[in-house]
Amino acid sequence: MADLNFNDRLYMEGEAVYASIERGDYSSPQQVEAALMDGHVRASGDDEPK
Repeated sequence: MADLNFNDRLYMEGEAVYASIERGDYSSPQQVEAALMDGHVRASGDDEPK
């Protein structure tokens, strides 16, 4: 995802979470919130080694 901008990466992360919701992977709103927050961190690149 290195050549995509933050907004593109964030959109892709959000789409992945929504697909998981549709599959029924999450059993509580807290799990959805945590997945969205994790996606935000991945989209920002803060989880990549420096």
